[in-house]
Amino acid sequence: MATVRETFETWARWADAGERVASATVVRVAGSAPRPEGSRFLATASGQMSGSVSGGCVENDVCLLCQRVLEGADPILVTYGIADEEAFEVGLACGGTIQVFVEVMDGATPRAVCELIAAERPGSLATVVDGPGAGSVALLDAGGEVVSGSLPEGIVDDVAADAVRLAETEQAVTLTYGDHDVFVETLAPAPRLVIWGADEVAIPLSAMARHAGFRVTICDPRPAFAVADRFPDAEAVVVGWPGDVAGEVPLDAGTYVVSLTHDARVEDPLLPRVLESPARYIGAMGSRRTHAKRLERLASDGWSPESLARIHGPVGLDIGGESPAEVAVSILAEMIQSRYRAGTGESLRGREGRIHRQRPGEADV
Repeated sequence: MATVRETFETWARWADAGERVASATVVRVAGSAPRPEGSRFLATASGQMSGSVSGGCVENDVCLLCQRVLEGADPILVTYGIADEEAFEVGLACGGTIQVFVEVMDGATPRAVCELIAAERPGSLATVVDGPGAGSVALLDAGGEVVSGSLPEGIVDDVAADAVRLAETEQAVTLTYGDHDVFVETLAPAPRLVIWGADEVAIPLSAMARHAGFRVTICDPRPAFAVADRFPDAEAVVVGWPGDVAGEVPLDAGTYVVSLTHDARVEDPLLPRVLESPARYIGAMGSRRTHAKRLERLASDGWSPESLARIHGPVGLDIGGESPAEVAVSILAEMIQSRYRAGTGESLRGREGRIHRQRPGEADV
């Protein structure tokens, strides 16, 4: 599935070439479905296509709807599901239901989204998908201010408040405001993973994290280990001690830090710096005994129990893995759980309730 960045880059490339582009976006999901909210399918008047809303189940029909809006039809909200009489001709064989909003993608707002993404700034995109003003769209900044486009007057403040709230867990959902259904989509920069310790676990962790959407930086004071060729999936490989490379390794609210060194010479200068930052996740490898000693050293330096509780140590979810790749899976799974602030880390088998993340106002499915 294409990322938001890839989708808008594709739109910009086609628009710059003079193409008119239609967008079909998944704006509601009920039950099990092959693509989540925010998944997009793009089509041009000349027949170019990109993306997916269902993994192939309904793309033929969606493509026809894209051509219809390109020919002048109003934006269209359409529902697909297994309950349809023609489920196997146009529908979802997985048993779920999706709503797809089809519109022409033009004007200043898509260009403003491209600029926001390129600048790695957070924001939200709000689109009226049903009710008065369907097709109205606005780009909001991280504080909820409209920076491009517009929404119906009476709902702007409520949409802005919800956009800021949803951004905390990077959600994309359709919410109802009176007669208006509005799809609110978080536009978050790709999270950064900083791995300290260029060891054998770092190699699969950097590869899997990149495929999960993280930008990876490898750090290690040992030049023989911190070699770019060993980490082809990393965006950067930095050689140096924590105090020496602080300026090269930003620590913001979108940063995840994992220490694989279990070496006090690295961690003692590293962890205080990370604890002082708003980093989203802090993980530290080592046995329970190693972690207890780590916490003792930090506590003796004045760090409170609340601050120390931010450190996931021993790092990772308990999946019984032992090989470097298996340990990397365990760590990445815990990072993803922290990213969306959801999930229990338990097996889905035998558990009741929904599988996918709860959407605001939605009952268990």
